[in-house]
Amino acid sequence: MPYQNPERKRHWEREHREKRNAMRRMQRLNTRSECQSIPKPAPDPVSNQNPQNTWKTMLGWAIGIGVVLFAIGGANPPLSSPRPN
Repeated sequence: MPYQNPERKRHWEREHREKRNAMRRMQRLNTRSECQSIPKPAPDPVSNQNPQNTWKTMLGWAIGIGVVLFAIGGANPPLSSPRPN
């Protein structure tokens, strides 16, 4: 354990608190300024269109085809003739 005397540790932390806080503030400011200096890429004019979700399009087609097939085949069920005994 680095500090065997907890009272001495508290005393040291109290004396150096302002210095540690100032260092933390500087680190935060440096991190923020580095993030702001990164240039953002310009949007590509060709890919500026909204991307379409392929799976949503496929699901829409599948449901549409299913509804059409159901309307054609399910609307007029074949007449079943009575079975002879």
